[in-house]
Amino acid sequence: MVAAEAHAPMLAVAKAEAEAADKRADAARAAAGPTATLTGTIGWGRLDPGGYFGLTATDVTPRAAQVGIEQPLFAGGRISGARNAARASAEAAQAGLVGRRAALRADVATSFGGVLAANAGLKAAQDLVNAVEIAAAQAQLRFKAGEVPSTDVSQAEARLAEAQAVLANAIAQRETMHARFNRLTGLSADSLAALPANPPLPTTLDEALAEAEKRSPAIAQAEAGLNAARGQARIAKAEGLPQVAAYAEASSVRDQFFPGYRGDLASAGLRGRWNFFASGRIKAEGDAGDAAVRAAQARLADARGTVREMVIAAFAGVKAANEAANAALRQQAASEAALASVKQEVRVGLKPTLALLDAEREAAQAAMQAASAQAQRATAAWNLKALLGQG
Repeated sequence: MVAAEAHAPMLAVAKAEAEAADKRADAARAAAGPTATLTGTIGWGRLDPGGYFGLTATDVTPRAAQVGIEQPLFAGGRISGARNAARASAEAAQAGLVGRRAALRADVATSFGGVLAANAGLKAAQDLVNAVEIAAAQAQLRFKAGEVPSTDVSQAEARLAEAQAVLANAIAQRETMHARFNRLTGLSADSLAALPANPPLPTTLDEALAEAEKRSPAIAQAEAGLNAARGQARIAKAEGLPQVAAYAEASSVRDQFFPGYRGDLASAGLRGRWNFFASGRIKAEGDAGDAAVRAAQARLADARGTVREMVIAAFAGVKAANEAANAALRQQAASEAALASVKQEVRVGLKPTLALLDAEREAAQAAMQAASAQAQRATAAWNLKALLGQG
């Protein structure tokens, strides 16, 4: 999982998006503070006053400079709305990062278990082919000795072909699982440890649902979406309200109107703007903002319902997967014991070769099912953790 987090491109994308959203939130907060600007111009030309004031044409260098500071005092909700919307977007991006990391860990757990199950399946398939080859050779020898009919030989050959097909599929499955593991982690899957026990999980469904309500990335994103929609609606409605800011400015002008002209100005005061009529545009945008808020509220309700349904299913899935894994282990042990007994019975002639072939196949299938059940156990547990935002 550590390797996957360092390797996964999509997690890097989520991290960068979360960082960008944080910076946009910083920019929105900064909009409430003062701004300072400096502007200037300089040019070269010839000014001809046409004899006014006795001035003649002269080469001039017109130039001007102005510095100003402005502090918003009242913006009708524009600044606070933008700040709330940007903060909500940052929270949504952070929730998306948490969800992406949790989903990645669940994918790694699934892939890790899949590799182990594929390895176990390949070994079981190889063992089955070897065992059936021996049984088929023994059936052939016994047929030649007149101890068994040709049916035993045909059945053994049919089971050998079946076992070889299983082996071919097992080889392909192993290659697929190893490739997926490498894609997720950048690591080779040649020597993996056994699957550990399940990670800590809520012990009751009520605990799982409460945890999901608090930490589910999907719910967190929907809540952030609602807050962002409210902020945008506030911005839209603020367009119809006045803006007031305090300012202080100083300017200097040279050679602008006649040669040698100079003018300096320093002032401070209030500056206001009120867009009191816009042909219905402001009201329409405000109504659209309110509709967007209602849509976000509906999405939040849907997210809560969806997450609740998924947590209930995942919690039940964890319980079922644990029970299935334990049952598969018992089945594997029983099938191995049965195989040992059948081998003895076939050796002394109490049972036909077909019984041994059936026992070999059942033992191989039980080994494959046990490995697969262990992988499904891990997958179910980590999927539940991902839903709870606990990756």
